Amino acid sequence: MASKRKFLTLEERVKVISLLGKGHSCRRVASDLGVRKTQIQSIFKRKHEIMDEFKENVNCESKRPKRESEFASVNDLVHK
Repeated sequence: MASKRKFLTLEERVKVISLLGKGHSCRRVASDLGVRKTQIQSIFKRKHEIMDEFKENVNCESKRPKRESEFASVNDLVHK
């Protein structure tokens, strides 16, 4: 069975933030993009983090945020 969740690209998430900033409702934006209202609300809640990624010129086609491990230095040493 295919996944029901639709992951938005970074570019789409920035578009969501701008639409909500212009006064569009969460329901309208969600229906336009084919996602649920709660996903739009969580994007708006993380708007500063998403805009920082966008300003750092992170790949706009990425759909999932890249997460840093708590033990990144240990992982690098193990990898070497």
